[in-house]
Amino acid sequence: MKLINSIVCYRSVTPFGIGMVLSCGDNSPRTDAAICDCPAGEPPIAGRTVVIEATPTTIEPSAQGGTATGCMPGMQFLSGSCQLADLAFKKVTLMEFGFEKVTLNWFCAFQNNDLVPVTVAASVLRLKPTM
Repeated sequence: MKLINSIVCYRSVTPFGIGMVLSCGDNSPRTDAAICDCPAGEPPIAGRTVVIEATPTTIEPSAQGGTATGCMPGMQFLSGSCQLADLAFKKVTLMEFGFEKVTLNWFCAFQNNDLVPVTVAASVLRLKPTM
C-alpha cells in the first residue's frame, strides 16, 4: 500500500515540478529577464537629490538651542543631519533630533556645555518630484 501511495504521489507531483522548471527557466518563451520592455516607474535619482541647509545658529555657553530646516512642498524627505559648523572638538550634546510632523521640518536641539559659543546647523536631503 505504501508503494502505491508513493507512486501516486510521484506521478501527481512530477508534472507540476516539470511545469515549474519549464515556465521559470531561461528558455521560457513567455519572458526574458535580460529584456525589460516595461515603462519606467520613475526617472533615475541621479540629479534629483537636493541638500537644503539651515542658517547656522549660535548657542551661547551653558545654554540650549537648536535649528531646523525644511523644503519646498512636493519634495520627498530622504534623510536629515545635525552638525557643528566648527569641526574643532567642542563639549556639545545633541539632545534631540527628528522630523516635525506639524511643520514638516528636520530639527536639531543642542546643549552647549563648553565655555565658548558654538555654531550648529541642520540639513536635509530631499528628492525633487518628477516633472
